[in-house]
Amino acid sequence: MMMDRLQVSAFGLLVGLASASCIDASQRMATCPTGTGDPSGTGAVALKVCSGGTKPSDDGLIDDFEDGDNQLSKVGGRDGYWFTSHDDKGSTIGPNPLKMEDGGAGSSKAMHVTGQTSGDNGAWGALWGANFLSQGLYDASKYAGIAFKAKVGSSSTKKVRFKVGDVNTHPDGGVCKSCWNHFGKDMLLTTDWKDYKVTFAEMKQEGGWGEPHASVTPSQLMSINWSIGTGQTFDVWVDDIQFFECI
Repeated sequence: MMMDRLQVSAFGLLVGLASASCIDASQRMATCPTGTGDPSGTGAVALKVCSGGTKPSDDGLIDDFEDGDNQLSKVGGRDGYWFTSHDDKGSTIGPNPLKMEDGGAGSSKAMHVTGQTSGDNGAWGALWGANFLSQGLYDASKYAGIAFKAKVGSSSTKKVRFKVGDVNTHPDGGVCKSCWNHFGKDMLLTTDWKDYKVTFAEMKQEGGWGEPHASVTPSQLMSINWSIGTGQTFDVWVDDIQFFECI
């Protein structure tokens, strides 16, 4: 069960954020925004299919890490911060505090995380991600999905799950009672930098836990993250994260 709710280790600057009404001391979203959501789990949202192809959105940059800080690129109204989380059964993720490293995908810097996840009973693994906003839900309805570049080290697991938290799956949306089963996609990375593109239309929840919903709600997004399952060693690089749109 991939639940990103324990031991969040946020690493953005606290100055100016601690006073925000929806931010707690760890820079995770406190329970504040209440979206319209789909508490019944039956209401599907019309999602873009892009039969004519896609292109990067002019204001789609989420982060390319070139500024070296721990905040998202301030584009499209986004101002959230990067964080990490892991279970309390022995899983680890680092470096701690996180910092951007040299060696990007054709650029200077990228995000690089390493660690090992526990296989013990009750473990769920580790993850890294960001809230789109320092407070509230983010309207990404004009976009069709999210693209990024990624690779793994030679000794790393190749399986990573990319996820998007929305009003229905994140507890701060005020809808779910059994939360954290975000919409996403399982991905097999390689040891070379490659481009990955995930449309909102193809994102699915994991089966067997949490509250099921028909589809992700792009107009009310909370966060993105990459997660690692139990009993794995990981060494993952991510760069050039951006929204894309239909042509």
